[in-house]
Amino acid sequence: MSESIPGHKHSTHSRLGGADLKRKRQNSTASQTSSEPKLRLLRGAFPTWQGCSNTDGWAGKKQPFAAVRDRYHPRSHLALKSPNINRHFACIKTNKVTYIPISHAWHESVAAAQDTRTESINVARIVYQTPVKTLLALAGDSPDCEIWHDYVSVPQWRADIQKQLLLSIPEIYNHATKTAIHLDDVKSVHIINQAKSSPYNRFIVDFTTIIKSRWFDRMWVALEYIRSKDVVILTEDYTVCEHNARDLCLRLEALHSKWVKQRGNSDVTEEIWKQNTTLKRMNSWIDMEAWKNDKGMYRTLGWAIGILGHRQCRRSRDYLLALGKMLDFVPSKDPLILVEDRFQYFLSLATHALLLGDYTPLLFIPPPAEKRDGRAPWLRGYSTAGWKVWDLGRCHRKTTYDSIIRDGRVQPTLETVGVIERFEYFGFEGEARSVVDHVLSKTVRAQGRDPKALCEAMDRIFPLDKREGVNMDWKDTEQDHAEIYDLHKIQCILEEYGSFLDAEVGQEASIQRLEIVKKITTVLKLNKRVNYAKESRLDMAAGEAGWFLREYGKAMEGISQVSYKICGRRSMFRMTVWEEPKPDAAQLYRIPGLLCDDTLPEGIGAVVQENRVLGKTMYATPACACGRLETVELGSEGL
Repeated sequence: MSESIPGHKHSTHSRLGGADLKRKRQNSTASQTSSEPKLRLLRGAFPTWQGCSNTDGWAGKKQPFAAVRDRYHPRSHLALKSPNINRHFACIKTNKVTYIPISHAWHESVAAAQDTRTESINVARIVYQTPVKTLLALAGDSPDCEIWHDYVSVPQWRADIQKQLLLSIPEIYNHATKTAIHLDDVKSVHIINQAKSSPYNRFIVDFTTIIKSRWFDRMWVALEYIRSKDVVILTEDYTVCEHNARDLCLRLEALHSKWVKQRGNSDVTEEIWKQNTTLKRMNSWIDMEAWKNDKGMYRTLGWAIGILGHRQCRRSRDYLLALGKMLDFVPSKDPLILVEDRFQYFLSLATHALLLGDYTPLLFIPPPAEKRDGRAPWLRGYSTAGWKVWDLGRCHRKTTYDSIIRDGRVQPTLETVGVIERFEYFGFEGEARSVVDHVLSKTVRAQGRDPKALCEAMDRIFPLDKREGVNMDWKDTEQDHAEIYDLHKIQCILEEYGSFLDAEVGQEASIQRLEIVKKITTVLKLNKRVNYAKESRLDMAAGEAGWFLREYGKAMEGISQVSYKICGRRSMFRMTVWEEPKPDAAQLYRIPGLLCDDTLPEGIGAVVQENRVLGKTMYATPACACGRLETVELGSEGL
C-alpha cells in the first residue's frame, strides 16, 4: 500500500531537444516591480486558430507552432482572436470578472520540457490545445466564460513571477465561484455509471478507474480543490459532468460502504488492489471534502499531512508551502526564503500548530533514518513530512487543554496514567484461542479476576469499532459494560480460568484451558464480526499490527502493563511505539478530550520517557478515576 512521498525525483524520459523552449512573450507579464499578481485568462466566444493559441509576442521572426493542428474539435480550422487577457487580480475582484480556474495534472512531457527548457512541437500542441479544448467544453453552457489554466496563464519561464503566483494559488481558486477539475484519463461513462445501481464488478471497475486518475497523484490540485467553492468535473472526452465533484465523492463513498457491509472490508480492498490502486486515494478525496465543507472538523497539521502526503510534487519546497497554505500559516519571514531551510520552515509550521492547540505534531511517527535535532528535540517528521508521520486521520474533537507552549518551552497539560512496568511487541497473529489466551493471561495477572476490569481492558486492546471517532454516534460517548456483556457469566469463567493459570500445564490441562478461553472469547464477542467490516475484533487488531509492520518495516504494536501513579492499580494497554520504552522509566499520559478517526474517546495518549515521546495510544480509555493533570516537559520550542 506504500506510495510515493512528496519531493521524489521524477523521470524526464528522453530529452526533447537541445534548444531552449521558446516561451518568452515579453508583453505577457506584469512588470518586475509590480507586487500585484497579474492573471492571464483565456477568453471564450472566439473561434480557434489551427488548434493553437495566438503566438503574437514570441521571440524570433517565425511563428514556431503555426503548423500545429487540432483535429479533435470541428471548429479547429478557424482563426483565433486575442484569447489571452491580462488583468491584475485586484481589477478582477473590483470589476467582478467571472472566471473558471482549471485544476489539472501536468502531462509528463510538458513538465519535462519545462524543467529542461527543451523545444518540442508535440509539447507545444499539448500546452495550447488542452486549454482551448477545455474552454470550448466549458463555453457550451457559458459562451462568454473565461478560464485560468496554468499552461498558458502562468509565465512558467519567469521564475520570479512563477514563485509569487505559487503563493497566490489558494486565492485564485477561492475567489472564483466555480472550479473545473480535469480528469483527463477518465471517460465520462465511468462517472455516469456511478449514478446508477451497477453490479459489484462494474462498480469496482468504475470506482478504481476514477480514483486511479493521475489527478489524484498530484499535490497542488488537492490544495486547489480545497480552496475552491463549487467544483465541476471535466473528463477525458471533454464532457462536463452533470453532477459536481462533491456529489460524486459522496456517491462513491456511499457505494463503497454498501459493498463493504455486504462483502467485507478485506474482500473489497483486495479487489481494489487487483486494479492496481489503493483506497488511500478515495480516503484522500473524502478528507479533502471534509476539510473543505465540514465545519465540525478541526484543521490540524497531522490531518493536512494525511491529505497532501499521499500525493506527489516535483519540489519538496512546494509541498511545505502547500501545507502552510492549508493551515493559513503566515511566517514572520518571506515564506519563499524560509522554505529554503526545510527544518526551520517545518519547525515554524509545527510551532504555529502547537500555538493553536494542535497536538498532532507531538504524535508524529519519525521516519526511520531521521535523527533527533537538538534545536527542537520534540519535532519529528521534518525530514520528509510524508503521510507516514500521521496515521490517525481527521480530528473530531480538540483537547480540553490547548495551551502547549509556555515561556518558550513545549509543556502540554496531560493527564497522568502511570508508569510502564512491562512492554512487549505483539502482532495478534495466530490461532484465535492462542491470541486471546496470551492477552488474557497477562491481563488477569496484572488486574486480577474482576470481570468489569477485564471487559475494559479487552475493549482497550480489541476496541469496538462503533466507538471509534470515525464511526461513533455522538449521543453515545459512554458505554455500560453490564449492558454489553454478561458480567456474572464472565466472573464464573474467570474463576475457572484462574485455576489453570498458575498450575503446572500438561497436555490435558492445556486443552481444558483453551476450551475456557474459547468460551470467554465468545462471551466477549472478540470473534464476532464488527459493525463496519466483515472482520472480527481479533482480525482487526492483527490487521492493524500487520499494517504497521508492512508500512514502517518494523513491529510497532504491543501490549503493556501500566501501574497507576496515584492508586497503584495495574492495567493493560495497547500501544504503538517507534522506540521501545524502558520498564519503570517510561510513563503513559492521556491527552484529555482529543478524538480522531481511528481512536476511542479519551483514548489518545503519549508514551513519554526522559522528555521524549516514544509512542502513542489510540484506545487507552481510563481504567480508574484517579488521574491527575501534569505539565509535561518536552523541550525547547526551538525558534
